Amino acid sequence: MIRIGIEVSRRKLLNDLLDNPGRYFFILSEGGRAALCIQTCDSQGDDVRTHMIDGLALTEEKELRSIFDDGINDSILAGYEWKRQTSWQKEYPISPRLEHTLRRLPDLMDWIISKMLTRERNLVIYPSWIDH
Repeated sequence: MIRIGIEVSRRKLLNDLLDNPGRYFFILSEGGRAALCIQTCDSQGDDVRTHMIDGLALTEEKELRSIFDDGINDSILAGYEWKRQTSWQKEYPISPRLEHTLRRLPDLMDWIISKMLTRERNLVIYPSWIDH
């Protein structure tokens, strides 16, 4: 686990989030539900917190739907081996399709930086997930 945030400029971090979303994001499957997540830690690398990320869009049927649904399903169905699991949850790396979606969302990345990296919080990255 590597922490970054304070040591990196906001612009460089934003660019890295957009260029390499697979380093930061993962799919958390828990109790039959799955969500796109990102983790933060304190300045010591402890107090790891998982944050679920979602973006909703109105469908033609006037229903709210997650813009990440297809990518989340791809990630789980692709057959990737998860890196960590407990008896109630599994974590999967994101699929190339979901990486592509995330690369087109600079405002989301900016929001993550401005809202989640407060009070000496840092992003957690997973080097083993970089080349999946």
